[in-house]
Amino acid sequence: MLAVRQSWSDKNPEILAALIRAASRAAQFIEQPENRIEAARILAKPEYIGVDAEVIGRTLDGRLKVSPDGSIRESSRYLLVGREGAARPDPVQAAWLYAQMVRWGQTAMRPDALKTAMAVFRPDLYDAAMGQPAKAVAASDPVGAFAGPAFSPDDIAGHLAAFKIGHWKP
Repeated sequence: MLAVRQSWSDKNPEILAALIRAASRAAQFIEQPENRIEAARILAKPEYIGVDAEVIGRTLDGRLKVSPDGSIRESSRYLLVGREGAARPDPVQAAWLYAQMVRWGQTAMRPDALKTAMAVFRPDLYDAAMGQPAKAVAASDPVGAFAGPAFSPDDIAGHLAAFKIGHWKP
């Protein structure tokens, strides 16, 4: 994910486009299995993540240790860095993140805040930088989150009500 201030984006559109393309190339690099060992080694450095390279490599591969006995759960979709359009910002994903903040009591549910959150994820800038035509995204598209019910930004209250735990109050 790449985030910059709107004022900086407006003043530096060429630099922003170059950053978006560089991030995309980095994501494509990490997605290649033959590059993951090197990526894990770099990310393991203390000045970056500071976690053992083997743990990072396992995570990049979608192999997660899920219990103290060493049991592993595998999912090819656990970490989509550069596949399936994962690098393209989607306002629905912003709405899901906002809903999680509401769920855990970090903010109140407010339509204006939801609108602001969704406006921050700019697929138009990504599409322009990547030289691809804009794609329409329906607001009711579900988010393929790892847990929980289907999500729609049009029914955040219904989504949150489906959870048994959380700090959200209707």
